Amino acid sequence: VAGNTGADVGTVAGVGSVAGADSVAGVGSAAGAGTVTAYGPPDRDAWAASADRFLDTLADHLAVGAASVVAILDPGCVVLGGEVGQAGGEALAARVEERVRRMSPLATVVRPSGLGGAAVLRGALLTARDAAQDELFAPRHR
Repeated sequence: VAGNTGADVGTVAGVGSVAGADSVAGVGSAAGAGTVTAYGPPDRDAWAASADRFLDTLADHLAVGAASVVAILDPGCVVLGGEVGQAGGEALAARVEERVRRMSPLATVVRPSGLGGAAVLRGALLTARDAAQDELFAPRHR
């Protein structure tokens, strides 16, 4: 979550219960995604409608959590990270942003993460590297 000043104000924990794989699979099942109804070539129109229902339902769920964060922190930008943000991309981010706009008077942009699923690992490695550099190269006080 980035603040209006551009400073990183932290990560919201517990969003995995809304955006985790099990929850997303449940949303997909409720929206009829992944249902096979007949043999033969796929019905592209039916598939597209199912995908739209899935993204709309998932956006409804994510927007509730995002609007809660926006109401408290006013971050200015919410990034949909991890596998959900990567898979849903701009289509999901636009839907979530539209719903947050209806729920909150605070201007908030919603974007998919550009870092992919390894963002947490990358962040941990960068933090460890920075700590090691600080330890090695910081001036010693005698």
